[in-house]
Amino acid sequence: MFSINFTATTKKSVILTLFALFFLSCVSLLMIGSTFHIMPPPDSYLGIDNSGATAEQRADFLTSLGYNIDISTEESAKIQIPMEFSDVYINYNELQKQNGTDLNDYKGAKCVRYTYLNEDNEMNINIIVYEGRIIGGDECSVALDGEMNALSRR
Repeated sequence: MFSINFTATTKKSVILTLFALFFLSCVSLLMIGSTFHIMPPPDSYLGIDNSGATAEQRADFLTSLGYNIDISTEESAKIQIPMEFSDVYINYNELQKQNGTDLNDYKGAKCVRYTYLNEDNEMNINIIVYEGRIIGGDECSVALDGEMNALSRR
């Protein structure tokens, strides 16, 4: 027969170790939670209702800005706003700030990027949706030497 005996000091040290690990885990979670705060999405973007949960809402939003998109060209990709912005994201965020949105408020947020072809010219229209609300977007040329601009009223 096999048996294990613990002395009182061994039991105490095991209990103290488990308590210390539990305490440190709780403190770590509190620290992470306090630095990882994502703003709720606003109710408008460019002064327009920014509901973007459905394809129809996204199309209505872009149409209200004056874009003539082909809804059948919709493509989507899951993205996550990075916690640390590279130069590319810093520049992209400057475009968003032109429209009153700061992607710094959404660092770490899991979003969906929707892309459409603007029928009026060879531009892709991108919008970023977080929790069913449009929080950003751009129009960019499909040409190799093309440009990128903030969304705007046409």
